[in-house]
Amino acid sequence: MMINPTPEILAQEFWAGTGLDSTFPRELERALALKLPLALVKLPLLSMAVVRSWLERRRISVPFPSGQEDLCGCLVAYREHGIIFVCGADEAAEQRFTLAHEVAHFLRDYLWPRQQIVQKLGENMREVLDGLRPATSAERAAAILSSVRLGAHIHLLPRFGTDEEGDAVVMQIEERADALALELVAPHRRIGAFLQERASHTPSSLEDTCAALAAYFVLPAYAFTAIVRDICRQPSVSFLADITGTVRRAREEHCVRIQREDSHADTED
Repeated sequence: MMINPTPEILAQEFWAGTGLDSTFPRELERALALKLPLALVKLPLLSMAVVRSWLERRRISVPFPSGQEDLCGCLVAYREHGIIFVCGADEAAEQRFTLAHEVAHFLRDYLWPRQQIVQKLGENMREVLDGLRPATSAERAAAILSSVRLGAHIHLLPRFGTDEEGDAVVMQIEERADALALELVAPHRRIGAFLQERASHTPSSLEDTCAALAAYFVLPAYAFTAIVRDICRQPSVSFLADITGTVRRAREEHCVRIQREDSHADTED
């Protein structure tokens, strides 16, 4: 049975050896090129149809889902390599958080389980994991494949997130990815130190504190709203318990607010 690694452990392993872990904002794209077999593609418009067309034009054959939904980001991983798509029209901070989210999925939900299985059952398991052959009876009996997706791994980050709200399992996976994403680019120890240092100078409002964190880490302010609120209200609760689910809900609230503002602007026009 595989023991799930903590966000801190995975983040530490990601930044180890890069020499980039002590500076903020963290150079995520540069570290990505140094550490992972991932290509980053930024497109001015991003949707399921756009990604599907991009893959088809390059003869990359993966079972990509049909649909037209707009996306913030997308991960396509196969044979321990992958491509992360990010909407280049989004603000820089939003792109940064989307990239961290997709990197988190690659690390936690794709690469790490594969490495554990190959380590336990041998190199021949790569063919099974890549969908090139079925698992033998002995391999199935190991019961280690039950929670691992075989073949290509595809993750979609819809712009408004409504498609996933009804699936508790998917929501748990997304919240776990958000926790790791934040730990990659805004580690909880650094957030705590930042808040402590800021509080020692002058009290500030929730909005001002979130704006300061957003500027320091180059992330959307909504990524910190619920975290700062919960930490202030419940200082005894662990940091990771605080952020479980709150980042995702804040992202959705932010998207809904932007959508309403756009609708209002269209009405005035």
